[in-house]
Amino acid sequence: MKTISMPIGRARSELCGLVKKVQAGVRVTLTSHGRAAAMLVPPEKSKKPWRVAVPSDPKLFGDLQSPVMDDWK
Repeated sequence: MKTISMPIGRARSELCGLVKKVQAGVRVTLTSHGRAAAMLVPPEKSKKPWRVAVPSDPKLFGDLQSPVMDDWK
């Protein structure tokens, strides 16, 4: 993975271009007074979906239907 360094002030004016580079896989190190201050990196790809269509084990999710089916009096 390619890494580039850039002062924060310059990065501020080139932010849109930097985001496109990061989306392409480049890591950007932002520097302040010559020292690394922050990094822009692409987000990690999640391995599991954050939502499931059908719970595989109701014990993990609890009783989702009973509270909805209660009478509203």
